[in-house]
Amino acid sequence: MLRLEEIRDADTLRQVAVLLERENHRLHDRLQQLTSELAHLRGQDAAAAQTHLAFLRELLAQRERALFGDSSEKRSQADEGLRPPPAPPTGHGPKAQPTLPLVEQRHTLSDAQRTCPQCGGTLMEWQGQTEDADEVTVVERQFVLVRHRRQTYRVAVTAVWRRRRDHR
Repeated sequence: MLRLEEIRDADTLRQVAVLLERENHRLHDRLQQLTSELAHLRGQDAAAAQTHLAFLRELLAQRERALFGDSSEKRSQADEGLRPPPAPPTGHGPKAQPTLPLVEQRHTLSDAQRTCPQCGGTLMEWQGQTEDADEVTVVERQFVLVRHRRQTYRVAVTAVWRRRRDHR
């Protein structure tokens, strides 16, 4: 599993942050359930457990505000007019992910699908030629690089030449 200190791509960090936030909410809900159950088993008042849990949530919210203060990112509208317009983005598209584990999937056509829609000839595998697309996905809370290898096909050259010759 990747460590946060090792991730250099901002988009990947955002995805990890979203996943961690979801996991944090799930764990808070589980903590609330277990706290209520424990209070019930001990014969304590459930309201006292809920009050303690609310206190812990407020404490967590205060610490998050201290770390990620909302005032540091906001600017007034007066400041917006004084700044020059932002530079246009310099890049687009996916970022390379060379450190992620690679899982390769091959996509091939069935025998019924190996017919050329234009000339009706039989499509044969074009050895060594594929259309590749990479997809970053999460597998059991682990980032991996999935490379999709779609086999490319072509019609035999002789069938194409025969068809062209017959049309002359």
